[in-house]
Parts: sequence; C-alpha cells; structure tokens
Amino acid sequence: MSDLAVDRLESVQLGGITQWIRVRAADPSNPPLLLMQQGPGLPVINEAHGWDELLGLERDWTVVYWDQRGTGLSARPLLGRSFPISAPRMVEDTVALLELLRERFGRPAAVLGFSFGATYAAYAAQRRPDLVALLVGVGMDIDMPAGEHHTYEFALRTARIRGNSRAVRQLRRIGPPPHLTGHRLRTRARWAADFGGISVHVSYRGILGALLRSLIRSPDYSVAGGLRTLLGMAASQTALLPDLADTDLVGTVPALDVPVVLIQGRHDQVAPGTATRRFHDALRAPSKRLVWFEDSAHTPHLDEPERFRALLTELRAEQYADA
Repeated sequence: MSDLAVDRLESVQLGGITQWIRVRAADPSNPPLLLMQQGPGLPVINEAHGWDELLGLERDWTVVYWDQRGTGLSARPLLGRSFPISAPRMVEDTVALLELLRERFGRPAAVLGFSFGATYAAYAAQRRPDLVALLVGVGMDIDMPAGEHHTYEFALRTARIRGNSRAVRQLRRIGPPPHLTGHRLRTRARWAADFGGISVHVSYRGILGALLRSLIRSPDYSVAGGLRTLLGMAASQTALLPDLADTDLVGTVPALDVPVVLIQGRHDQVAPGTATRRFHDALRAPSKRLVWFEDSAHTPHLDEPERFRALLTELRAEQYADA
C-alpha cells in the first residue's frame, strides 16, 4: 500500500533495553493491532512492506510490527554478555508494550500472534486483560511436548514413506524430542517444512530465502543488522528452548477475559490442530472462535492470504462495530 498516513520506525524502552517497532496505518484513527512473530528468534519489522502488499492490514488497523527482545533490530543487546532473555521476560515485554500502546492510542490493542508469538500474547492477556481488546492466535504453540513429538514423528514417517534416506539419517541422529538446541530444532523444522508441514507451498530453503530477501529489501536493516538478526535467531533459540519445552496452555491458561480467535491450518505439523481444538474447547473466555484454514499448514496468513485478510477485516468490523 502506498500513501500511508503513518509509517515510522521507533525505538522503545521495554524491560530495561531498547527494542524497535514500526507503526503503519492508512488512517491514524484505525485501532491498534500488535503483531507478534513466531520463533523463537524470528523478526517481523522486515515483513512490513511485503505483508502490507499481501494482507493489507494497514487499511483497517494501525499495525505495530515489533522486533521482540533478541530478534531483528532488537537483537543487538542479546549478542552482549549480560543480556537477560527468558520466556517470562518476553511476556513482561509484551505487557510493557501493550501499556505503551494503550497510553498512546487511548484504548487497548488487538494482538495478532503467530506460533510462539501467540503463546506469549496469551500469557500477557491472562495477566493484563485490560490491555487486550482481542487476541488472535495463528498456529499457536499450545502443547510443546506433544507438538514436538508430532512434528518429529510426521517428518520421520514421511521421510521413510518417500524413501528419503538423508532425512531419515538426520532425524534419527537428533533422536526424539525434547529438542533443546537450535541445531536439533532446525533439523526437525527443515524436514517438516520440506514435507509441507510449515507451509503448503514453500520448502525450508524457500522459507530461509524469503527471510533473507526481506532483510535485504527492508530499509530498516543494514548488512550488519541483518547479520545480527541471524545471530540473534540462534542465540534466542539456545536461550529460550529449554524455557518453552514444558509449555501447555490448557493447564496454565484455563481462562482469558478477552475475546479469542484461534486460526489453525488443517495441515499444520508444527502446532497440530488436536492441541488447538483441546485448548479452544477447554478455554473460558467472553467469546471464542476456532477458524480452520483447510489449505494451510503453520502459516495460514501466507498460504491463504486472501481469506486471512478477509477474516481480519471481519474481526475488525465485529470488534469495533460502533467505532
């Protein structure tokens, strides 16, 4: 989208360190929508222009792209010696940013979280429901132990069916979960992606290539910034994977005092739909909705962008009917 009324990169102080957001809107009166990227370790500010063209969220929302602690433009401190990063701190940062957004916009923000970004968002909404107008979780990581085993078994089973001896060898070498190192996580993710479990259209190499292209094309990342982004991904995974290994939202988030929409790809082999259904059915919330994307895996916003865009437009109209 061209001719945005708002399009600015800003530094913010969250949890004692400098982090970065980019705020974009066609109309500055649009309600705020905070984007929280998947991970651990993936940035999102680099996606601003591409996602605008693909999804057009800026037409209905004031979109806040946030490079969380240890990711992207916010990765620099992580590469020092005394940088604190943990799952609880990620949630604390989320609450701090939501407080800042409410102060700035005069109302709570909607939150659109992807994978573990959605998990952090759920914990933040549980702690401070007054700061969240709507929680939308896309491929939310709900049951990490079950999800890891599902992904590993899917990749190994598919490799054997296809006679891919290289995949079988690498997967057997890392062994069954838990996978608490970046190397093991990336090995599992590589083959899950190549077998269609992350995106129905894009292989692991294609996913990495898209990330690198977005960093190169983004006006917000220098060459050094891009390198720090990649180093930050690895460092974030090393630090956070042990913290996240026991995640099970059914037990830890039995209720949320905010409207909740769960978006689930039918072919998601990373955050499988069985866990999402279990969470949805058990959750107590003012309103809750589970939306299946039949032709998507872990990335419905990329696999079915037109339907995703229409759903977010619908949610905007429902949530802000009187605005």
